[in-house]
Amino acid sequence: MAAQNLYASNTISGQFISAQFSVSAPQLYGQLNSGSDRNTKENFQAVESSSILERVAGLPITTWNFKTEPGVRHLGPMAQDFKAAFEVGIDDKHIGVVDAQGVALAAIQGLNQKVVQLQAELELRNAETEELKTRLATLEQLVQRQQR
Repeated sequence: MAAQNLYASNTISGQFISAQFSVSAPQLYGQLNSGSDRNTKENFQAVESSSILERVAGLPITTWNFKTEPGVRHLGPMAQDFKAAFEVGIDDKHIGVVDAQGVALAAIQGLNQKVVQLQAELELRNAETEELKTRLATLEQLVQRQQR
């Protein structure tokens, strides 16, 4: 069967999709832009990125293949686990691209928070180490003077 081209546009959200479908596997060419305008959204709630990071860390990630594509390996979570961990999306059978991106970005923010915290702790430890080195050098000088 020859590939079928599909071009669709949503004039309300401004989304444009260009896809080529064949019997074996659909392919998307170009770019898929998900609407993300603040003015199209409501019910905003802040997320705790450290909590998202913890849930990502506990999310089972495996390699697998779709039953219809026995020779093609993929990597990622199962929709059921993703839904249970993050409670986003339309159901526990699909992972929305916007949700996967949001979780990944929140987890990156959580990692950044950890890095900043660890850098501050390291700077404190380095300052303490330098102070202890100075005190040790002073004590060694006192001991040397007393031995003379």
